[in-house]
Amino acid sequence: MIVPMSKAQVLGPRWLLPDALRFLHAQGVLQLRSLSDALGEGARMGEKGAVRQIPLAGADVATERSLEEISRRLHELLVALPVPRAGVQEDSLPDVTSPEFLSRLEALELDVRALNDRRLALEEERDLVARYERLLTALVPLPPVLEGVEHVETVGILVRRDRPEVLTFLEQEVGRITRGAYYLLSREVDREQVGVLLTVPREFARELSHLLFERGITEIKLPGQYAGQPLVKILSLLLRRGQELPGEIQQLDAELLSFSRQWHGPLGRALGAAQDRLARLRAMARCGETEHAFVIAGWVPAERCGRLAAALEQAFQGRVTLVEHAIREGEYAEVPVVLRNPGLIRPFELLLSLVPLPRYGSTDPTPFLAGFFPLFFGLMLGDVGFGGLTLALALVVRAKRWGGETGRALTTIALACAVSAIVFGLLFGELFGELGGFVGLRPILLHRREAALSFLGLALFLGAIHILLGITLALWTALRRAKGREALAKSSTLALILAALAWLLARLGYLPPPLEKGALLALAPLLVLSIVLEGFLAPLELVITLGNILSYARLMALGLASVMLAQVANRLAEVFTPAVLGVTAAVLLHGVNFTLGLLGPTIQALRLHYVEFFDKFYEAGGKPYEPFRLTA
Repeated sequence: MIVPMSKAQVLGPRWLLPDALRFLHAQGVLQLRSLSDALGEGARMGEKGAVRQIPLAGADVATERSLEEISRRLHELLVALPVPRAGVQEDSLPDVTSPEFLSRLEALELDVRALNDRRLALEEERDLVARYERLLTALVPLPPVLEGVEHVETVGILVRRDRPEVLTFLEQEVGRITRGAYYLLSREVDREQVGVLLTVPREFARELSHLLFERGITEIKLPGQYAGQPLVKILSLLLRRGQELPGEIQQLDAELLSFSRQWHGPLGRALGAAQDRLARLRAMARCGETEHAFVIAGWVPAERCGRLAAALEQAFQGRVTLVEHAIREGEYAEVPVVLRNPGLIRPFELLLSLVPLPRYGSTDPTPFLAGFFPLFFGLMLGDVGFGGLTLALALVVRAKRWGGETGRALTTIALACAVSAIVFGLLFGELFGELGGFVGLRPILLHRREAALSFLGLALFLGAIHILLGITLALWTALRRAKGREALAKSSTLALILAALAWLLARLGYLPPPLEKGALLALAPLLVLSIVLEGFLAPLELVITLGNILSYARLMALGLASVMLAQVANRLAEVFTPAVLGVTAAVLLHGVNFTLGLLGPTIQALRLHYVEFFDKFYEAGGKPYEPFRLTA
């Protein structure tokens, strides 16, 4: 359900505004409302001209900028630190607005930057060593060149084997630049790349780099300390350095973790304190004042309004009070929305989070998602074996506690869908297709493969119920809002669709023949009434609604596809020889079927809700409830 909200104003002496904001911040239930929206709320606020928005003074603006900068720096510092899991030995920090804090923050930034810069340099060296190690391993067997020669520059290049023209280009251009004073070694590094080692006099190094850059050729520059060394010696030094680097990086990681154990917690609390002060400062600018009083406007859950009023009364000895106002329907668009549902239904709010929130004063569709989503999923998957696998997978994820609260909500939904699939599997007599027959499973409701038309009828029947429920919810909303014409229009639409369905079912022989004539006679006046109430688009709405119902045929289509794929898998196990090959092929195909059986029904069940069902009653546009609360 959508939690009822109250429109509230907090009033008190102007000099108590900072204390009142601090108190409301700690309570964390009031969502602030802009003063411009609240000014039209009647005599309790006095005349409009008597209430003005509180401007931020020059000192407050400077404080705001300072807090923004501090928050940014603290956030960057926390991102640069690993999160400690154990062994925390925290230090303390001064108040975030004090000069001592800024000095300490600057010192901490320098320490962390130095550690991270050293680590980054070591990682870059490690990558360079790894690239050169591959290159030199391939080139070492070649004849030695320029060994012991000083004042030379060596660069490595990896060239794709399907681009031999690069080698020709290098020989021509490098020879031209150096007037023949170069050595070029090349050898296959792997099946896709050729390693090239270029050695040129140092005075040509810059021109060589410029040439490679212009042609988009990435060079691997050999560090200066290796220049002029024999390739074997360079490789030996690189291998040794490659063994040393992981230990040095690990040592730096240990230093960073030790630093984080000392400072991560205090820095996080300092960030929260800075953000809270910034929030109070910005909240001040959303408040109003008269010559003697202040006013804070906002939204509060109705159930919390009385407690908040009593708390304000007690904290300020009656000098600050909370006044409730009725919410007009015209204000529904700006009222924040809080969803609250019972425990088993609440996880399905996660599926509703994929679309905009429902508008305040409309209908929360979460209970209907909780009922129909598993129903449709089970109808499409409809197999005891696949349902059991889904159940096991959900239980494993739940036991491992993957994904936190979101993961728990997803597993609850998955468990409901798994149970639904198992129940329908029993009704259809399916266990990995028709293997259920070997353990005594027989179709109770219908055989999906042999009774495809009956299966289609079941899918369309459920679709009709779903769509008619959506129209009924729209009718109920119109009645709650006392919109007689809209309620009558929805009633006529509902009756028109029921008459059309009754005529169709009687025509097909599913209802007694006399109903066919009665339904046909009712169609004309109902259609006229719909046109009078909704205009000439009413017949089009009828066609669209019937099309919505026909969309539920996908329930049959996906279910039948799963059955046929399972049958193919089972047949493979019978016809392939040796038996091991057939069983392997069957298991693999069942695995594919299971994967598709999870994805397809999930997507299609969501689509039927979002596109077909919600279209009949859902009013999007709700704003999330974001109370003024502490982060620290």
